Amino acid sequence: MDRKETHQKITAVVPTYNEASRIAAVLQTLCTSPDIAEVIVVDDGSTDNTAEVVGAFDVRYIPSHSNQGKGAAMEIGVQASCNAVIFFADADVTGLTHDMIHTITNPVVRGDVDMFIGMRNRKIYYLQKIIIFVPLAGGERAVTRRLWNTLPNYYKHRFRVEVGLNFFAQYYGNGFRFTIIKGLKQVVKEKKYGLLNGLLQRFKMVLNIITAQIKLQFVHVPKSAKNRRLLALVSVQSLVGLGIGIMLVMAAYYGPADFISLIFSEELQEDPGALFPKLLLRISRATAWGTLLSIGAFIAMANLISFLLTAKNLLMVFRGIKSKIDLQE
Repeated sequence: MDRKETHQKITAVVPTYNEASRIAAVLQTLCTSPDIAEVIVVDDGSTDNTAEVVGAFDVRYIPSHSNQGKGAAMEIGVQASCNAVIFFADADVTGLTHDMIHTITNPVVRGDVDMFIGMRNRKIYYLQKIIIFVPLAGGERAVTRRLWNTLPNYYKHRFRVEVGLNFFAQYYGNGFRFTIIKGLKQVVKEKKYGLLNGLLQRFKMVLNIITAQIKLQFVHVPKSAKNRRLLALVSVQSLVGLGIGIMLVMAAYYGPADFISLIFSEELQEDPGALFPKLLLRISRATAWGTLLSIGAFIAMANLISFLLTAKNLLMVFRGIKSKIDLQE
C-alpha cells in the first residue's frame, strides 16, 4: 500500500482490563506497524497476568491499582504521550492488521478530520449513513490530541467517552468519518464474562451511552445547531397547521356537519352515540360555513407563509453546511 509520508508521529494507546489471553496479538500488530511510533498500555486494575504478557513487548506499561473504566484509562494514556495523533485500540480486538491501522490513522494525520473510526463489521453501523442517531460506540479510532483535550472530563468516563468524542468532533472540531472494516472483530461481553455478567456489563454500557447522549443534546449543542432544530420544528408545526387550515376550508365547502359525518362515518356507524364525533357535529351545526371558511383560509395562509419562510432559512443553512463540507474535501 502506498503510504504518504507525514511529519506527525502516532501513539497507540491500549486500555486493558484482564485481557492477558488476547492482548498479545494486538501488541504484536501495533509494535510492528510502520505507522505507530510508540505503544502505551494502560492496565486498568487487571487481576490476571496482563503485566507478564505485556512485558514481552517493547511498549510503555502503565498499571493502575483500581479499575477506573475505559475513559479514565484512555486519558492516562493520552497524557503519557507527547504525540499529536492518538490511535486507540481495544485489547480484545481480533483481526487487526497494518493496513487497517493505516486506513484509520491516515485521514487524521493528513488533517482531513479530527477523528476517524474503523468500525467492526456489524450491519447496524451501515444505518448510520442514513440514521444519524445510531451510536458509533466502540471501534478502533484515531484522534487528534487537540480534539481529546476539547472533550470535557465528564465524558472521559467508561463508555461515555466514545459518543462524547463523536459529538465534539462533529460540532467543535474538524469533523469525523468512519468506515466498516471487514475482518475486524471483538470478543462479545457475554462470552468473556459469562451470560448474566456479560448482559449486566452491556446494560451498564448502554446506560453510559444514553446518559452521555442526553447531556450532549441538552447541554453541549452549539447555538447554531439549536437554531437549525428550532427552524425544523417550526417547519413541521407549520405543515401541521397548513393541514388543519385546509381541512377547515374543506369542511366549509362540503358543509361543516356533512364534513364531520364523512370523516367519522365509520365511528358513527359502529357507535351512533360516540361522544367526540357527536360533540364535533353539535359544534359544526352551530358554526356558519362562511365563518369556518374565513378561519380555515387564514390558518392555512398563515402557516403556508411560515413554512415557506422557515424552509427558505433551512435551505440557506444547509447550503452553508454543504459549502463548508465541500471546502474541507
